[in-house]
Amino acid sequence: METGSHKYQQHYLFSGKIICGQCGTTFKRQTRPHKICWACQKHLRSAQQCPTKAVSEVGLEAAFCNMMNKLVYSRKFLLQPLLEALKEEANANGDGQLISLTKQIKTNDHKAETLTQLMQTGLLDRAIYINQTAKLDQDTYQCQEKIKQLNGKNTDSANNFEDVRTLLHWCQQGKQLTEFDEGIFQEFVQQIVVNSSNKAIFILKCGLALPEKLNKAATIDEHFFRSIIKQRYNYPIKQAEYLYSIIESEGDLIG
Repeated sequence: METGSHKYQQHYLFSGKIICGQCGTTFKRQTRPHKICWACQKHLRSAQQCPTKAVSEVGLEAAFCNMMNKLVYSRKFLLQPLLEALKEEANANGDGQLISLTKQIKTNDHKAETLTQLMQTGLLDRAIYINQTAKLDQDTYQCQEKIKQLNGKNTDSANNFEDVRTLLHWCQQGKQLTEFDEGIFQEFVQQIVVNSSNKAIFILKCGLALPEKLNKAATIDEHFFRSIIKQRYNYPIKQAEYLYSIIESEGDLIG
């Protein structure tokens, strides 16, 4: 039999996915007159514990649609370059360093064999042999640890690459959202961080963190424009997030 908390977590689409940006607490669903809201559980206990106010469900849904529509609009100058940059980064950093570290380990093994031969033939003092082999062993250990770290990063990069490629493939269809789609939300969104009653950040599975306004009217925009690019970042995800930040809607101009 399911426990109440587990049953609750599975019951609603947003359950467990909305996090308070102020205190880190998960949001709880509330049914209010004429609307459904999500609220920080600490704020519900006391506004002194957390100042973050509740947000409407339709507002979150509209913000998600606006985010996806922006990505459709920006697929050529944001997502395509991001995918290419992630691929280049993985090839340049991961493979090159792995090859170098593997070569270093082989070199250390060869040096250790040479030291052993010299010691066995009486050409090398045993104390020096012990000291030098200990240094080689330590260097080899550090190389092995770096290889483990790189393999972990490469796995993360590979996952990000595949997730960005899936996102780009969806956006390349060129179909903007006119209403909320649960399936698309589940496919691309990892978490929502609500910082205030009028701003949320969508954390996507591909690693992007994209902020969106929460407007009371819960309007969905379909027409956008891009401001002038003034900054460049070396990190692909950071560059993509910056490019997203300079996209504005026609509603922003009117407002």
